[in-house]
Amino acid sequence: MARRRHDPESQHLRVTEHDGVRTLIFARNQQSSMRLDDPFETDIQYIGYLHIALAVKPSATRALVIGLGGGSIVKRMWRDYPWMHIDAVEIDEQVAALARDSFALPDDERINVIVGDGREWLEVCDEAYDIIIIDAFADDHIPRPLTTEEFMRGCRDHLVTDGVVAYNVIGAVYGQHSRHFRSIHKTARNVWRRVWTFPTGIAGDPREQTRNIVMFASDAAITDDELLDRIASRVDGIVTVPAFERFAEDFYPGAIRSGDVPIIADR
Repeated sequence: MARRRHDPESQHLRVTEHDGVRTLIFARNQQSSMRLDDPFETDIQYIGYLHIALAVKPSATRALVIGLGGGSIVKRMWRDYPWMHIDAVEIDEQVAALARDSFALPDDERINVIVGDGREWLEVCDEAYDIIIIDAFADDHIPRPLTTEEFMRGCRDHLVTDGVVAYNVIGAVYGQHSRHFRSIHKTARNVWRRVWTFPTGIAGDPREQTRNIVMFASDAAITDDELLDRIASRVDGIVTVPAFERFAEDFYPGAIRSGDVPIIADR
């Protein structure tokens, strides 16, 4: 499951604990989790795939995360990459507070939490990022304003030359549940030179099955083989995420059908 982002006035937040795992739930949907014996570990699989951004940009020192949630990706990056500064934008003040109070998000100068709209923040900030992560949801879809060509070009303008954007999308590579992902993928290909697709846990499973798909887009001059080699080497040992080297098995090199889906635009 993925993080869920709802209108702050309508969401129903609960924090539960079971079998040594603390979970943040919106309505009935799992939003974040952490192990009580190790607050930097989570049982949500796709979080680890987001570290593939380091395989695209190994020298990254500055990241933007849109969709803080319980802070799983932010606090892990903070711990594992002590040279990294992270800006995290969360639309819901209550969620941001829970990340600090219940999910062990460190209070540290290298983590800057902004309560507000992620797109609006990007439009007014003057930072250049190595990594931008989009991990914000309304129900089971990314809010449309965070998927349009105009927004993606705004992300590109706020990336360093060989920076990378990462999207967490719920969908499928093909089949009846694939249109949303395929449209986001088509839009990204219209903005960046390279787009890589990692449907989580896809090895041995049907490609039409709905799952978290982690997509990376960049203008970096890196081949597929170079990217996979960096994953296999854990980016020269930098990445400590469990089973990280196996994520290469979920790389989807095939063509993503796009003729029947639109490029997403603001209008």
